Amino acid sequence: MKTRIKILTIVIAILLLSMGPSWASDDKTISLKLLIDETLSNNPEIRAAKARWEATKAAIPQAKSLENPVLSVMFDKIPNSSVNPGESMERQYSITQGFLYPGKLSLMGKMAEKEAQIIFEEYKGKERDIIRDIKAAYYDLFMIYKSIEVNLDTKEILHHLSKIAEARYATGLVSQWDVLKAQIELSQLANEIIILKQEEESAKARINRLLNRPIESPLGKPASINDEKNVPPLELMGELALQGRPELKGMERFIEKEETGLNLAKKGYYPDFMVRLARREEDGSAAGWVAEFGVTIPLWFRTKQDYAVKESVSRLESAKNEYQGMRNMVSFEIKDAIVKIRSAKSLVDLHKSTHIPQAEQALMGARIGYETGKVDFFALMESWKTVKSYKLEYYKSLATFEQAWADLERAVGKELP
Repeated sequence: MKTRIKILTIVIAILLLSMGPSWASDDKTISLKLLIDETLSNNPEIRAAKARWEATKAAIPQAKSLENPVLSVMFDKIPNSSVNPGESMERQYSITQGFLYPGKLSLMGKMAEKEAQIIFEEYKGKERDIIRDIKAAYYDLFMIYKSIEVNLDTKEILHHLSKIAEARYATGLVSQWDVLKAQIELSQLANEIIILKQEEESAKARINRLLNRPIESPLGKPASINDEKNVPPLELMGELALQGRPELKGMERFIEKEETGLNLAKKGYYPDFMVRLARREEDGSAAGWVAEFGVTIPLWFRTKQDYAVKESVSRLESAKNEYQGMRNMVSFEIKDAIVKIRSAKSLVDLHKSTHIPQAEQALMGARIGYETGKVDFFALMESWKTVKSYKLEYYKSLATFEQAWADLERAVGKELP
């Protein structure tokens, strides 16, 4: 009975492994560039950031405009016996317009322009965030596909080794343990593929979310990765970040906005003006015009304008320190990404040129040794596991390299060749 159960388990495992994932050969290759283009067009977070920028642009002409004039009518000399304004003996129809001291409106418009530029850089920064996210998800999916591919490839090797063990067991050269060990490893491979399929669905759902597609939308197979990329120079990255990092450019605009705000606060010491023009009527007949000119007096400058200037000075100092803090953070992000790139690149090259060839050679020797009785099955399985492990590590390092590269592009604020 136990033997039948073991045989049934082996058959199921082999069938699962033989079928493999449905997308392994049928799905077309998906282009990362096309995914990025679709994300930039459809991602709701990017579209929301763009809408905020459009809103701040619309505020610029408003900031440059005068306040609305006031149109008024005054009823004078209403008889004591009446409360009806229509019985007044004198009326005045007037229009009043306020004017800021020359230069104030242009400064207010400039502050609105700087605010729009700040929001624009936030919008571009959100684009860079989402591009990094889509790349990270894409290379996670790449790693999952390659993991299944490695499992399927090494399954064929293990299946062949299992046949050798069965033949040697049939002739009494080895114990049944060798056969059972191979069968257990086949079952374990089937379990790993099931888990990887779950991870595949999650990775695809993550990409579809960023694309603003239905979560179950089909996706193709990630393209192959070029493992010949060189590590970019650290010094050049800092210069690129100063030119391209949206957050740094946004902080520069923020400093300029606060400098403009300081100039506007200093303008508070100057008066604003008011002009009023009125038409008088007495007993229904025109009685002439009234012209009025007014000026505000910054009388309470010690408690208002002085503190407004102090507030602006503090805001400007804060903006400069925030900018320096942002530069420090960007420098760290660049350094951290390059360290990861270098480490991943070293592992990619090491596995490709050394570990994998050596492990495959060792496996071949172990197989020959097992067939001739010079190596036990445990050593043979360890050689097989080493080949599998190194291949998985190679693809993991390759995916890590590309994800770190995406982090570096996010740190400098632009695509790198």
